[in-house]
Amino acid sequence: MSPDTSIRWPQGGDTEAMADFIPHTPSETTAMLHTLGLERLEDLLSVYAQSMPDTGVPDLPMLAEGVNERDLLAWFSRQASRNFDASRAVVFRGAGAYDHFIPAAVSALISRGEFLTSYTPYQPEASQGLLQAIFEFQTAIARLYGMDLANASLYDGATALAEAVLVAVRETERMTVLLSEGIDPSCRSVVETYLEGLSVRVKVVPLSLGRTPLDALSAYLHSDVACFVGATPTFLGTIDQFDGFAEALHGKGALFAIHANPHCLALLRSPGEWGADLATGEGQPLGIPLSAGGPYLGVLTARRKFVRRIPGRLAGLTNDREGRSCFVLTLQAREQHIRREKANSNICTNETLLAIQSLCYLSLLGPEGLRKAAAGSWQNAHALCRELLTIPGVTLLHPDAEFFHEFTVELPVDADILSRELLTKGILGGMPLGGMYGPGWSRRMLWCATEVRTEDEILRAREAVREILANHG
Repeated sequence: MSPDTSIRWPQGGDTEAMADFIPHTPSETTAMLHTLGLERLEDLLSVYAQSMPDTGVPDLPMLAEGVNERDLLAWFSRQASRNFDASRAVVFRGAGAYDHFIPAAVSALISRGEFLTSYTPYQPEASQGLLQAIFEFQTAIARLYGMDLANASLYDGATALAEAVLVAVRETERMTVLLSEGIDPSCRSVVETYLEGLSVRVKVVPLSLGRTPLDALSAYLHSDVACFVGATPTFLGTIDQFDGFAEALHGKGALFAIHANPHCLALLRSPGEWGADLATGEGQPLGIPLSAGGPYLGVLTARRKFVRRIPGRLAGLTNDREGRSCFVLTLQAREQHIRREKANSNICTNETLLAIQSLCYLSLLGPEGLRKAAAGSWQNAHALCRELLTIPGVTLLHPDAEFFHEFTVELPVDADILSRELLTKGILGGMPLGGMYGPGWSRRMLWCATEVRTEDEILRAREAVREILANHG
């Protein structure tokens, strides 16, 4: 590369260098900064500089001086070894991302070039295998959720939930959305962000003893409610009950949606059985490994009447001119195909590779295998709960509510303290809830045990917690 075309890295306030990589003109950038009351682009990031702790990671050596490939790889390897990931810890944390067993064949299958390198199947004549795989994924997910149809996936569970809520708002033309307090707070936050610019109001229906009472929902229902979204299980682990919810909501002209963990649906009643109009979930428990928050898989299912309302894409089965079965993309109601104002969503793609990964997982386990995995999670979580409750000062937050593979306990010490000290013993304990719900929750911790946990690991966790609490007694 000649000197006059080399990349110039921005240093400090070098706005001219930064402009090489920003698609806006200097006048547009100046106008934006003036509107925001700022002087420099760097001022946009000032809030992060104040709140982000110093990680202590040194500058990359290649920025200071050139290094050869071997030394560079060795340096990155040393930095990576500082991570304390799930392969080096016994994981008792869920809170939206779960440590399940994944058959080795799953990784082998999705590593095939036909899946790994495939692109959007716009040309069906050249994409029959990929389209069939997407179609089979949709079928498996729709059956698991007890719904009529599923789309080809979305980015993650939180955005799938937000898109389902938008379906309800468009369908009913109403401006209030009810969310159960049992929905993951981070998912609720995504929904609120989606709806803020549309002036749609979000109200949270509180839990009572770990469940959403029907009379509590009825108190929030009025003529401007578009939908209510429940959770199964709730974020705190409890199993909510939705008897009469569909009838109550439909009687007021509102829709009923459920955000469900797909792993539990092998044992628990599906959203379809509860009478839901829409159902969403995070697909990570279906054969996708823990991966620092993603990429994961958004699941969105619906009743047939909403087939033209849901976002993203659908793979459909049809016949060609010679009467042969074939697969196509259908009902692509998005900006690339129709006028923007008519589009259901700006979602224009899906997580194809991860959707196929989940399909491989479900196909390898089959219905019975998935039930066994779910039963193993239920059994291990209840065994862990029994062991933790033998420790003085540890109590169950909702003792009268059923739970699946997560549960919340009250501790005699700050949950953050317990979490940090468990890490020193090689255990990733439950999720401290103070940061999510406020100071009043600082001694509450959400524990999880999936089918991969062993009896020895559960007993080891119990003794570690007992020792730590005794030292702080």
